[in-house]
Amino acid sequence: MTLLCLGKEKTVAIYHLHTKPISRSSGRSAVAAAAYRTASRLLDERTGREHDYTRRGGVESIGRCMPHNLDISPADLWSRAELAEKRKDARVAREVEVAIPAELTTKQQRWDLVSEFAGRCAGRYGVGVQFAIHAPHRHGDQRNWHGHILMTTRKISETGELTEKAQMELSDSELRKRGLGAGRDEIERMREGWAILCNQALERAQSKERVDHRSLEAQREEA
Repeated sequence: MTLLCLGKEKTVAIYHLHTKPISRSSGRSAVAAAAYRTASRLLDERTGREHDYTRRGGVESIGRCMPHNLDISPADLWSRAELAEKRKDARVAREVEVAIPAELTTKQQRWDLVSEFAGRCAGRYGVGVQFAIHAPHRHGDQRNWHGHILMTTRKISETGELTEKAQMELSDSELRKRGLGAGRDEIERMREGWAILCNQALERAQSKERVDHRSLEAQREEA
């Protein structure tokens, strides 16, 4: 796609970032979500139920990032996330779905981009993060490489315990009490951060394409 910018064509790659909670109120489980996204088998210690998605295809790479250089297995991480919540309608995880620029054509390029973003999320919010890179669906748009970043809703202490709710999970009133910006401002900051990392990756790949996290209206106003 091209946009006219100050009389010159600006080549724009596909941009997408969407975040949503994984909540018990909608019948969802952090353990099940992690198993599905990573095509793995995980046991939910809270319910005793095993979630097995090992036959699922299309997962290119998986990884995890932990604060304090902790080494917590996915099974332990998501079982702890479930056990930390008592409410029937609790948010047990948060997912961030991103589009990976199709111009990043190697497995290493995609890994470097998504793992760096996941590591920054773990560092900024103090949460445990697991991520998966998915290939395009066989019969879909073959440019649709994408990543799923799954985060705990609670911070993780140096001893590996899940403690208070992370910034992304706080209400605007609670954020104001702490002198922090509104939730939508933090999401916009995350969107901008992903765009910056994408553009750095595209530059390293010697691609002329760039992404822009702003709305099309904002981009047109600038042009």
